[in-house]
Amino acid sequence: MRIFLALVLAVGLAGCARDAARQNMATQSGTGARHAHAQLYLSATGPEAGARSFLFSGLDAARSSIALYSIADGELAIEGRCDGALLLRQETSNEIAAQRVAAGKSFAATLGHRSRGDVWLEPAAETSRCTLRVNSQRGAGYDIVLEREETADPALAALDARRDTCLLPDTARLSPLERVFYAPRDLSQSCVMPAGTPRFLGNALEAFNAKVEALTGARLSQAALDAGNPTAPIDFSRAPQLDYIWLSYLNLRADYSGYMISRMLAYHAARGAVVRIAVTDVLMLPFDRAIYEELAARYPNVQLQLFRWEGESADARENPLHTIHRDQHIKVFATLARDPARSRVIMGGRNLHDPFVFDAPRDLSAFPFLRSYKVDQQLTLSFFLAYEDFEIELRGGATVRSVVAHLASYWNRDHASQRPRTFSINAPGGVAQGGMRHFISVPYADGRAQEALFVELIDAAQSSIVFTAPFLNLPTSLDAALRRAAARGVEVRIIARVDIDEPAGAFSAALNKLFFEDYADLFTIIGYDPHPRTLHTKIYVFDRQLAVVTSTNLNQRSFLHDTENGVMIIDPATVARLESVIEAYAVRGIPMGTEIDIPFAMRALLGIAGVRRLF
Repeated sequence: MRIFLALVLAVGLAGCARDAARQNMATQSGTGARHAHAQLYLSATGPEAGARSFLFSGLDAARSSIALYSIADGELAIEGRCDGALLLRQETSNEIAAQRVAAGKSFAATLGHRSRGDVWLEPAAETSRCTLRVNSQRGAGYDIVLEREETADPALAALDARRDTCLLPDTARLSPLERVFYAPRDLSQSCVMPAGTPRFLGNALEAFNAKVEALTGARLSQAALDAGNPTAPIDFSRAPQLDYIWLSYLNLRADYSGYMISRMLAYHAARGAVVRIAVTDVLMLPFDRAIYEELAARYPNVQLQLFRWEGESADARENPLHTIHRDQHIKVFATLARDPARSRVIMGGRNLHDPFVFDAPRDLSAFPFLRSYKVDQQLTLSFFLAYEDFEIELRGGATVRSVVAHLASYWNRDHASQRPRTFSINAPGGVAQGGMRHFISVPYADGRAQEALFVELIDAAQSSIVFTAPFLNLPTSLDAALRRAAARGVEVRIIARVDIDEPAGAFSAALNKLFFEDYADLFTIIGYDPHPRTLHTKIYVFDRQLAVVTSTNLNQRSFLHDTENGVMIIDPATVARLESVIEAYAVRGIPMGTEIDIPFAMRALLGIAGVRRLF
């Protein structure tokens, strides 16, 4: 689906080149090394009364920038003043003009009709506060305050600045898989945390209700879910007090589940919670954008990152398609509550929209601002395909806070390279007690460190590798590692989907079939198509000792192009439970052989290495 959309949206390359040009301009310097970038959304009417100010970060930053986005029809006239120096950039006739503004001096800019980041504000390191006056053609003007996070919200700044020291055990007495688990690497990793007893969320409705419960303190009834009314009353009487909410997905949609969650986010934003939402820019259609951009404009403490890779010039010249092809694929829902026992982290393979909740679309025809799915039009951007997926939920305590702090290192990544800020450093003196580690992968920024991790895991396995993944298209290094595993007698069992009824599903299905053709003589491969759902789970188990629950597919897209995350777990009870999830899929599947029917033209096209590297 995503490569299909990337090809359709190739016209966006000109705008991306413009943004890259902005990025290469010289600017004011501060302490640190990264470029800290934020997006501020402005409407014609302004924030809700009593809303918090907009926070920008200078953490470890040599440069801080704030891109202004307008969701207003018509122009917005901006007048501003800061307590320190500012650099103002505004595009005029496809040229970029920069204006240096001294402390206390006024500046002005104009945002065109629904302007998308054409004006940047770059506060100097000593600038802590700016006030903008926004005047529209269709309403009274309003003021919005921009404040440096480090001075305005020290608690959030401390969470963002957290850096842990991982005490690593002596490797001499460790098993091969334990050595991989504890090893330092370029991959962004948390330290080892207690595994506890994670809640498994295999049922789609249960998984959605787990998120609802984290936000409201109660579940939606089956009757409410069946009715599918996105404007129905929501009971917040048992809602926790939340300080911080994190949503990170490939995309979010304007459908029943998306709109319900947005209403719950608005409730907490109105009470001061900082809400951070990371999604992929090119996959957000106008329906989808409207919900979350309006939320960010109503509540400046709703921080929105619409991810679009803006590579360094050499990489961009190598393949300019990367700019709209590389996606934000980290899958996490997290809340930090005043009562730590009510904090939650939910992660795995699911996106957060109706195809990951229901077997059939809700009738939303009475709500023209929401998306109407079409089950019989799979080549449209409003297609509906129900997914069978899996997540784990962690509750309360230090583990949840550690994961959330680690996610902050991705939120506060360098805008130029997309590399997360360093979250953990290593020191000797630890004890091997097992547990879990959260990881974040940005392959083009960390030297494809997740790929190296998976190669090490495969090479460390001595008896069995069992996994389920919907997309199979191995990088060369993983192909070699799996073949080495087969040669030394490791039992490899794979559960994967066969039919892929998505846009561009013909490509993905053909790649899976090429994998079956190549490996069915070496490994046990089970095809699993759980109609009316389609497999989307990503769980990997090695020697019944170590498991990975992740957003990562076993394809080149996940290892070369997309941001990903997951947890490695060494805990006998949890690993056994995860393997049983895979086995439950296997008993309902069909063994695959090497006799595979793939159209000649598709086989020839996918024989081109450059094409296969996209998937």
